[in-house]
Amino acid sequence: MTPGRTTLLLLAALLPACRGGDSAEPSPAPPEPTASAAPSAAMPRRPTIRHYLARTAERCEVYSVDRDAVSPATRTPCPQDLQVGERIRVTGKSCLREGSTERTQPVVCPGALLSAARPATVDGGG
Repeated sequence: MTPGRTTLLLLAALLPACRGGDSAEPSPAPPEPTASAAPSAAMPRRPTIRHYLARTAERCEVYSVDRDAVSPATRTPCPQDLQVGERIRVTGKSCLREGSTERTQPVVCPGALLSAARPATVDGGG
């Protein structure tokens, strides 16, 4: 037998071992966690507060909604492409223009809206 043929036969014999073999037994499934295994491990929840910049006929304003509570509105300059009746909402690390269905799309977040959405920092004093 030639050395090349021996190597080929050896590789052909080892290839099924790399794939897990031709074993008829399925691999054991990982154990499913039970409800009593981690009762205190709750699923992460989204924040309930939402931050908006809305345009009315007279002005633009930034406000927040936390469940049913609406914060006092703060006047702010209007973005040029925001039409009356539309609003911009902070969605994670980006913003979404809402209003009419055809104009709903991701937009650049206005600075005033990002400032309102930023959590308050604690002054270290010093």
